[in-house]
Amino acid sequence: MPHSIHLGVPIASRVSPRGTGRGFTGILNWILLAGAILLLGACASVGDSSADKEEPIQTAWPNPPDAPRYVFQTFLRTLADVRPESDEDRLQKMLTGVGVGDKLVYERPASIAARDGRIYVADPQTSSVVVFDVPRRKIFRFGERPPNTLGRPNSIAIDDASRIYVLDSKAKSVLVFDALGLYQFRVGKPEDFTKPVGLAVSGDGRRIYVVDRGGLQEDDHKVVVYSPDGSIVQKLGPRGGEDGQFNIPLEAAVAPDGSLVILDSGNFRVQIFDSEGRFVRAFGSVGNGMGQFSRPRGLAVDGNANIYVADASFNNVQVFDMEGHLLMAIGKPSLRGGPGEYALVGAVAADRNGFVYVADNFFKKIEVYQQLPDGQAAPPMQKK
Repeated sequence: MPHSIHLGVPIASRVSPRGTGRGFTGILNWILLAGAILLLGACASVGDSSADKEEPIQTAWPNPPDAPRYVFQTFLRTLADVRPESDEDRLQKMLTGVGVGDKLVYERPASIAARDGRIYVADPQTSSVVVFDVPRRKIFRFGERPPNTLGRPNSIAIDDASRIYVLDSKAKSVLVFDALGLYQFRVGKPEDFTKPVGLAVSGDGRRIYVVDRGGLQEDDHKVVVYSPDGSIVQKLGPRGGEDGQFNIPLEAAVAPDGSLVILDSGNFRVQIFDSEGRFVRAFGSVGNGMGQFSRPRGLAVDGNANIYVADASFNNVQVFDMEGHLLMAIGKPSLRGGPGEYALVGAVAADRNGFVYVADNFFKKIEVYQQLPDGQAAPPMQKK
């Protein structure tokens, strides 16, 4: 049985929206987004009373009558999301007005990786990796102490031996740590990249993939493939729209069979290569229809070879198979911030235990979903 993410945290605290944008920037974002939603609302029928009613919180996807495939489990934002509040926590909140459930542990969840109940979050704003250690019910971070400090960690990956690979876009190299954050080695040099943004690793750790989005006016849009000793094995690219070429690639993921999946954002598509770097297929196009892309930002592949693409325009996560067939979508645009409600969706990740993780940079939240086996019914939807 995979590690539970519930940990006795009351369902109300897991479903209630929290953690919206703060300060002047947050207020400005609210104004801009609220204006857009008001414009959309003006198009609705005035006589439709249902438009005035708040929609119920949705915790299972897709919508009925389709059978549920993904069920919301929890948010990951604070210490209270991995363990119940203690008497000491409640006393602290009573004395200071601030409890463990009020303190966000990251500023911007730029990338997520997970293995066996530990969820690793690359947080470039704090120059660290935040770890939600679910089995031990604690949170810790690493990358802050010299000599192996992180400058700007913006992508993270994990191999089958639970080694943690962190792409530091400031140092332009990949730092490798063990599961507890102890430094092991690094690969890559600044001269290898223009603007490294994405990272993936094969299960055995023998192939480390770094996505370089390149310069806006340059042709160096590529994927650099390393071996663990730091030598360059291969380069995929360059810029272009043909098979095997990229235009502002952003993310990479490795499928269970070793295939490499690349989010080719400027070409509005996903490209798939075999484990030797040979092009296999591509799917996707620009547009606002189902299965199309507008602002694709996040990519993941789960243990069943489902491909997840988070789109910041649609504010949802589309799920495809390895052939490129659209299976369903998770989430929708909303200013409420409840489960599956996004205003600026970003990173997405999946682990081998059937959990899917989705980050929203506006609400500063990470959501956890559990994938249901075929034929299994979802639990009753919880009301706010």
